[in-house]
Amino acid sequence: MSSRFLFPTLLGALALMGLVGISAYLILQACALPILQDRVSSCRTPQAISTAETLQVSTLRNTDLQRRIFELERELAALQCVKAPPDPNAPLTPEGWDNRDLAMLYGCWDLDSTYRTRDVDTGTIRTYADWQMCFDLEGNGTQTMRADDGTLCEGTVRGAFQGEGLSLIEPGNLACDDGGYIHQRQISCVPAPQGRATCDTLQPETSGKAQVGFARAPS
Repeated sequence: MSSRFLFPTLLGALALMGLVGISAYLILQACALPILQDRVSSCRTPQAISTAETLQVSTLRNTDLQRRIFELERELAALQCVKAPPDPNAPLTPEGWDNRDLAMLYGCWDLDSTYRTRDVDTGTIRTYADWQMCFDLEGNGTQTMRADDGTLCEGTVRGAFQGEGLSLIEPGNLACDDGGYIHQRQISCVPAPQGRATCDTLQPETSGKAQVGFARAPS
């Protein structure tokens, strides 16, 4: 009698073990699914790898460019900006007079009227057809006068706005290369047409007066 129940019991045990195995497999599969998905998602395509490498190169290049910009800005900050001088051939302008701008004198000027002097000891009269003044940006300058007999007189002069006019100030008598000199003058200039000026000169010691034009010297 016992042999009849052995086979069905064995089959049932085997079936039960199979069910348990299948259930365990299904449970493990369900648990492993997220892990499998993570593994799949972590695998990058060649295109993604290329894009990442390009981004890295661009980031490094951007860092280098920022460093170079910083270096250039530091070099620029160390530079001293120098204002360009005005045109040494420019005429006098109403704006320059209104602003009392001595920089408009920059360059050389001809005092173009014939200027004459008389030697107080000998009475000799000399004509100075060549009279020139040259100034820097601050109105400091030099002047030369050459007489018709070749005598050369040289000295300093300074421009300054006084009152409504421009004064050309001599520090003293103008020395000449023949041992003589031209008495110190008071020179006052006012604007004239075409970028020129008209200057009145007065020698206080001799009461000598003259009027001369003041215009750009040919370049």
